[in-house]
Amino acid sequence: MKIDFAILGGGGVEPWFANEGVPNKGMLSFAGKPSIEYVIDALRKASLTNRIILVGNGYPDSIKSKVDLMLEEGDSQKANIDRLVDASETEYLVVTTNDIPLVTEKTFDMVVSALQKTGCDLGLPIITKEDTLRMFPGTKRTFLRIKEGNVKIGNLFYISKTAYKKVEPIVEETSKRRKSAIKQALQLGVPFLLRLLLFKNVEIPELEKRISKMLGVTIKAPILQCPELGVDVDKIEDLEFCRSILEAK
Repeated sequence: MKIDFAILGGGGVEPWFANEGVPNKGMLSFAGKPSIEYVIDALRKASLTNRIILVGNGYPDSIKSKVDLMLEEGDSQKANIDRLVDASETEYLVVTTNDIPLVTEKTFDMVVSALQKTGCDLGLPIITKEDTLRMFPGTKRTFLRIKEGNVKIGNLFYISKTAYKKVEPIVEETSKRRKSAIKQALQLGVPFLLRLLLFKNVEIPELEKRISKMLGVTIKAPILQCPELGVDVDKIEDLEFCRSILEAK
């Protein structure tokens, strides 16, 4: 089933790439091509793409012409997600970011197809450290240790518009707490958090169940082989790493 794909393309110039001469992270150049263009091109080739919606400011006409709908950036990440959800023509949509230049159309098709099959309201792909280092040796990423191993969440989420209305207040609260990981984690409960951080014996199904209960929607977070969704560009080392890969092609 085809689905709308939305790209969070906002954000201004950060200190670590201030000398790159671009208005936002999506316009950082990799082998002569902006990061966001790699994402858009992959989405355009993906068989599950219905429309591509981009929210953000500072993009040239060459980028705007590649998407189906362009939205002005809001004053917060929640405001941007609100706009993307409201603009979607499909009941489910996928939201991704502008800083994953190593992604391909096969990545998007595989991940979205897998999440659709779960029947979830909200889906998040989980990436393992093992898969990441096998495909991208030398990359430096932060992983969380759980019972299944060292994992992280990919830069993508799949959600139904109906479910979003239920979790919207929590999205707003999480946005306010975005600089306090401890406050966010405490929403899961102190005993559960201690098990997760100290004993590392929490399994993904238990995490899914706990967060589903907290949000009031069905959450699924399958482990998928999509490490390119986890290789985002958050610091100068990431910029250099992704450039080295794309320039070698």
